[in-house]
Amino acid sequence: MKKFFALGFTGSSTLYDSSKAKDARFLLRDIVQGREILRDLVMKELRVRYRYARLGFFWAVIEPLALMLILTFVFSYVLADKAEFAQTDAARPFAVSLLCGLIFWQFLATSLTSSTQSLIDNHNLINKVRFPREVVPLATLSYPLVNLGLGFIILLVIHLAFGGGWSFAYLGFIPVFAIQFSIVLGLAFLFSCSNVYFRDVGYMVGVVVVFGFYASPIFYDLAFVTNSDGIPRWLISLYLLNPMAWLIDAYRTILFDHNFPAITSLLWPGLVAILSLISGGIVFKRFAPTLSDHL
Repeated sequence: MKKFFALGFTGSSTLYDSSKAKDARFLLRDIVQGREILRDLVMKELRVRYRYARLGFFWAVIEPLALMLILTFVFSYVLADKAEFAQTDAARPFAVSLLCGLIFWQFLATSLTSSTQSLIDNHNLINKVRFPREVVPLATLSYPLVNLGLGFIILLVIHLAFGGGWSFAYLGFIPVFAIQFSIVLGLAFLFSCSNVYFRDVGYMVGVVVVFGFYASPIFYDLAFVTNSDGIPRWLISLYLLNPMAWLIDAYRTILFDHNFPAITSLLWPGLVAILSLISGGIVFKRFAPTLSDHL
């Protein structure tokens, strides 16, 4: 805590007493200025998560693997006659395709859930120390990011074990994930700030995460929805408004087809990422100076 106080902004640049306090254009500058406290919050976040867990970071691998195994069993054996999307495909093994969708979805779900509560969970720090509030929800993304990194390594190992190849096309994961991370970061700013003023936001995010799990092509392919004759076209169009539908499909295209996804398929997720960052940054900067009054 002493170190946090030492990082308070004094002198000529008082962060929350100036006319720049509510200006979203200075969002990145404020994060850079608060990089030391961001680093400390990230380390605290990672230590707290696994402090009393004997398996430590292995839980980041166990959780998606366990979910992959149970869903593979259910859709490949229990519901094998009804789940057409789970039929064995030599090019796209169901277990690998499922794990690919799971790890990227869990990053989004865990990030939104933890960041939404981040400001409330750190109310003591916010009320006592002057620092850029933006680093609090940003720090909570470190834990899901580490989990994603470990899960991605396991994904590649299992993919190779099932006979999958290796390709330089895998570099395509970087820009696609950059779009997803931008969406998550913008929503993290928006939801964390809104939850301070309206505690219903936390419950809303929980419902959206559960709904989004089934409304995203995690245990089925996107083509199963778009090529279906039994789904009304207007409902398919509504479904495709979910940017994660396009992103998960893009991840699988890179992994299995060794091709970069079509640029047109990333236009909508890219637009959502830009809107998310802009709206989240504006709202957060607008209310950040008075957060302590409501915590």
